[in-house]
Amino acid sequence: MNTPQSIWQAIADMSHGAVFSSADFLSMGTRAAIDQALHRMMRSGEIARVARGLYASAGQSVDAHTIAQAVAHKTGERIGLVPCAGTRDVHVVPTSGQSRTVKAVGSTLQFRRMSQRKVQLAASPTGRTLLELWDRGQANLTTTEIKRATGDWSMQDINSFATLIPAWLRTAIEQTNAPRKSTKIGLSGAYDWSNPHIKDDVLIGKVLEKHKFEDVARLCFYYGAPKVKRVFKQRAFEPITSASVKRMLANISKGLRASQGHAHA
Repeated sequence: MNTPQSIWQAIADMSHGAVFSSADFLSMGTRAAIDQALHRMMRSGEIARVARGLYASAGQSVDAHTIAQAVAHKTGERIGLVPCAGTRDVHVVPTSGQSRTVKAVGSTLQFRRMSQRKVQLAASPTGRTLLELWDRGQANLTTTEIKRATGDWSMQDINSFATLIPAWLRTAIEQTNAPRKSTKIGLSGAYDWSNPHIKDDVLIGKVLEKHKFEDVARLCFYYGAPKVKRVFKQRAFEPITSASVKRMLANISKGLRASQGHAHA
């Protein structure tokens, strides 16, 4: 089998949407013979050029990530996943190689040189998300963005990338996804819905303002009655609310003392 036939057969055996270059056929003849065979196949319409030095079978759709992988295969560089197209079909490709732009059919690939940690992060969908959060920067990243991106992750998901992301990002993710205090305490309402990092005294004040007995009792069990009473004395409430809370705290404290007395009996 001569060089053109060998190349044609090799291309026919490739998976649908595969991208190849002359380097993939070096075992089948001289570089000149391979280049000539590919040129003739392109002129006859059997293959199409998808980027400089890269080809695919004619009529087959090729995605940006496959093209980026073919470029990396030629150069030996490491790349991360290529995300979905942004505006104007421009794709950013994290790479261990040189920064450059590669024009491809239907899209533009912007190879962007990054540190080894970032390229390694970008090798998986989860890591790619972390990289995007990292690139936003500590000063610009919001709790809402973190929650939207990582709200359904487990600690195992985060821990698996612990050595690759900066400490500030890991802390921000853990704090954002930590259970709200109202949930930990077992309160009937999300008193801290607008602020997941609400201070204890502020949360206690909000609960006392609503003066639901079950929630006030849970506060006393969680924080201790003395702390809840201290916050009550420091804050100003409506007269009806103040009288109601005062009775609640007296009854709860009495119940706690009785419970402790039985425990020591």
